[in-house]
Amino acid sequence: MNVSVRGGLPALRRLILVMVVAPAMLVPVLAVPAQAAATVNSRVATFAAGPSTVTKGKAITISAQAQRVVGKQWAKTGTVTATVYFDPDGAAPNKALRTIRSNTGGRVTLSIPATVSGKWSVRLPAQGALKTSASAAKYVKVVPAPKPTSAKPASKWNCPAWAPIKGNAPSRIYHLVGQRFYNKTTPEICFTTEAAARKAGYRKSKV
Repeated sequence: MNVSVRGGLPALRRLILVMVVAPAMLVPVLAVPAQAAATVNSRVATFAAGPSTVTKGKAITISAQAQRVVGKQWAKTGTVTATVYFDPDGAAPNKALRTIRSNTGGRVTLSIPATVSGKWSVRLPAQGALKTSASAAKYVKVVPAPKPTSAKPASKWNCPAWAPIKGNAPSRIYHLVGQRFYNKTTPEICFTTEAAARKAGYRKSKV
């Protein structure tokens, strides 16, 4: 193609612009379908977190039932995704702890080791036609594990320093530090206190 520059640079620029834009106008525009908005109400039913008081290290069980509106009644959702939230005492605000999938009936169950006291809840994010929803919060108190009251001997003749009372299993007698037969007794069990020894069925040596 011979292009005369006699018309000046503006004419040449217009020609180049037409050659670039025209092919682009021939490409069909593909319509991207918009995602349908959530329209069905949902709820987190029969939510439970417990036991209400649990020993540190033991399991806290979280359970809930995801439901959706069908007509004028609530029905199971089928398989959905749920997020477990935790609001610990005296720490960071409520935050997402774990996301899990329910079973085919919309049932959510999760066991988590107890660490600190706080409030638990479950939320259903918007998914498919379901709107978002959340449970009420349940408070679980976590208490320290009880200290042991007895222990195995540290050696054939000695008890641990924190559990110094020697228990003789055949005689069911316990010996205190300083008593006559304390050093001569080989313990099968050691106790922290006399109360612990008596509770285990032992009696105090008379000498």
